[in-house]
Amino acid sequence: MRSEDTVFKSATGELVEVADQIQPEIDNKSGILQLRWNPNPKAVQDGATEWPESKDARAIAQGISVTPLRANDQSVAGYTGELKLASLSLRSSPPFTAVITYSPTSYIYPLLTANLRSLFPNVKIVSDPNDPVIEEGSGINVLHYAEYEDLNFERLIADREHYLACSYIYRKALIRKNFLAHAIATYKVKHPDTILTKHFPESYELELDYAEYLDEMLDEIYEFRDQLIEGDSWWILKPSMSDRGQGIRIFHTKEELEEIFESYDENDDEEEEEENDDDAAVKTISESNGIVTSQVRFFLIQKYIRNPLILASSGNRKFHIRTYVVASGALKVYVYKDMLALFALKQYSSPDDDSDLEAHLTNTCLQGDFKDEGSVRRFWSLEGFDKDTVWDQICNITRQTFAAAVSLGRLHFQPLPNAFEVYGVDFLVDSDLNTSILEVNAYPDFAQTGDELKELVDGLFKNVITEIVAPFFKAKDIQGSQKDGSGYRELKLVLDQNVSGGW
Repeated sequence: MRSEDTVFKSATGELVEVADQIQPEIDNKSGILQLRWNPNPKAVQDGATEWPESKDARAIAQGISVTPLRANDQSVAGYTGELKLASLSLRSSPPFTAVITYSPTSYIYPLLTANLRSLFPNVKIVSDPNDPVIEEGSGINVLHYAEYEDLNFERLIADREHYLACSYIYRKALIRKNFLAHAIATYKVKHPDTILTKHFPESYELELDYAEYLDEMLDEIYEFRDQLIEGDSWWILKPSMSDRGQGIRIFHTKEELEEIFESYDENDDEEEEEENDDDAAVKTISESNGIVTSQVRFFLIQKYIRNPLILASSGNRKFHIRTYVVASGALKVYVYKDMLALFALKQYSSPDDDSDLEAHLTNTCLQGDFKDEGSVRRFWSLEGFDKDTVWDQICNITRQTFAAAVSLGRLHFQPLPNAFEVYGVDFLVDSDLNTSILEVNAYPDFAQTGDELKELVDGLFKNVITEIVAPFFKAKDIQGSQKDGSGYRELKLVLDQNVSGGW
C-alpha cells in the first residue's frame, strides 16, 4: 500500500517510493519496533526510468554510491566553550548596517527603510546618531544616511572600505551659487566649445556687506553696471548660500537694486514677533522670502531669461525642471530620468508688465499654503514640446557642470570613493527649447514632490541603493526587481572620471 509516509521527494522534486527499502524489525530483548534502512537499488532504478533526462535518473543509472561522513574537528572563530546551535541565526549576515538618523515621520525615512528592507530583507537599520557602529574602528559595514552635520567625517576620510556616507565634505563649487558661476566661467575659458557657454545665464558675483557700498561694488563688475544703466534687461539677485528660493528678487534698474538691499536689512525682532504671532495673516511670496543681510555677504546676479517656455496645457504658468543628480565615488555622475516640473502660482507675463514674484518664481517651497495641484507635475507628462531634446541637453549640461566643478580644485569639490550625494539640479527651458542650468542644491527638499508623486522619489532611492550602495559593499543578493521597465525611473551615467582616488 502506498502512503504519504512511504513517498519521499528527491532533490529535484521527483517522487521516489521507498516502502520496499525500509525493513521493520522487533528487538527481541526490548520489544521495541526498529526501522532499518535496507535499500533496494533496482527498485529505485526502475522507478527513475520515468524521468530519463533528470540528474537523479542519470546518477541512479550509473549506480548508487554512499559516502561515509567523518568528523572533522575544527575550531570556530569567535566562539569559546560550548557551541549552542539554538543561539545561531540561520539567516545570512547583513551586508551592511544602515544608520538613518532622520525622523521616522520625515518624508524620506519610510521610503529609505522600505527600499532597504525590500532589497535586503535581513538588513539592520538603526536611528541613533551616537550608535557605536558609526565610530571609526568598529569594522562594521555602515551606510550612513543623515544630515550633513551628523555624518562622521573623520571615519569618512580614514575608512574607505567599511563606511559609506551620503554626502561629500567639500562641494561648494556646486552648491554655492557664486562658486558655481566661477567654476563654469573658468571652465568656459579652457573649453570655449562647451555647452555651458550658451546654457548658463550671464552671471556676475557680488560681495557686499552694506547697501551704501553698492556703487563701489558695481564699479568692479562694470560690464553688469553698464547694462544696468541701459535698463534693457531684467536681472535676478540670489544670495549665494540661501536655499529654497529665500531672498531672490528681480530688478532692472540701479534704484530697484538699492531698494532690494535696503529691504534685506529688516529688523530681526519684528520678524520674530510676526513668526510668534498666532493671529498673523498668511504672507505672500513677496512678503515672506526675506533674508537677513548680516548673515549674507555673497550674491549672484543673473540675467533673467525673458522667453521661458510657456505651455497652454499647463495653465500658461512658468515652470522649471527639478532633476535629481547622483554623484558617486570619485567620480561617477548619474541623472535620474524621472524629473519634476515645478510651476509658478500665477500665469506668466513679461516682467515689464508684471514683476510680481508669484508669476516669476517657480520654487514651490515659497508657495506654502498657496501651493495647488498644478504646482508640481511629472516632466514626462507635459505636452506641447520635444521633451527628448530637453533631456539630452540636461544630460550634457550636467556632465560638463560637474567636470567644471572638479576642474576648479579639490578644496571646492573633493569627490571621495566612499561617499555619494543626491543633488536637486534646476533647469529652465526657453521658448526655443534651449535649456539652461540655474543652480545645484544639496539635500534637496524631497517633500515638495508631494504624496501623489512619492513613487518618483521611491524609484530614485531604489536606484541609489541598487546601483551605488550594493556594489560598494559587494552585496550581490539583491531581492526583487530593480527596474520597472518603463525606462523613466532609471539612472543614466553621464560622467565617469577618475579623480585620482578622490584626493
